[in-house]
Amino acid sequence: MNGRHFWRRGAVLSAVLLLSACATTGPWRVPYSIVPAAATGPSAASTLQGRTAAAILPVLRLAPVTAPEWLQGHDFHYRLLYENPQQALYYRDARWVGTPAQMMGDLLQGQLMDGGQWQAVLAPTSTGKAKLLLQVRLNDFTLDFSAPRQGVAQVAGEATLVDAQNYQVLGQQRFAFRAPAIPANPDGGALAMTRVSRAFAKAVGQWAEQVARHSMPG
Repeated sequence: MNGRHFWRRGAVLSAVLLLSACATTGPWRVPYSIVPAAATGPSAASTLQGRTAAAILPVLRLAPVTAPEWLQGHDFHYRLLYENPQQALYYRDARWVGTPAQMMGDLLQGQLMDGGQWQAVLAPTSTGKAKLLLQVRLNDFTLDFSAPRQGVAQVAGEATLVDAQNYQVLGQQRFAFRAPAIPANPDGGALAMTRVSRAFAKAVGQWAEQVARHSMPG
């Protein structure tokens, strides 16, 4: 009898502790995102009103953003450059809402559409016909620490603009952006990663517009 009572009390205590742990889950468990919340704005039709046909770039398709294998998950990566600059670590209690490539794809899609220079911007899954294809690869998406309290967010990658009709490469460019993480923790790191990711997306979008204009006949 004593053994049974002891087992039951232990099981009840374990259940209480488990429920307490779940109830006290902190806000740090909410996944971070670099993509802004959807906001209302002018429709595509109103954005294109007043523009001449010559000012509108052809239909662009955004290919799925790619990344190396170590960036395929939702992990929030960081490096301790003062210990081992070659080793990529990740926070146990912080993560992204999607993979870096997925989030950057959403960010780029919005950036290209908001620019209003393209006749249309097609998502990778769209069945529409496009004149140009934009390929983007992320090479880095980490928080680098040069000291225990000195962190810098870094996003780097490359973009390639391709003629979707004959697969001719029209241009290729590398991009890299950095910003200090204040404070140097996941919260500050996520804010800094958001800033540099948006700067990356904006620069890629402006570059693609410039290359597309130079490649247009006449």
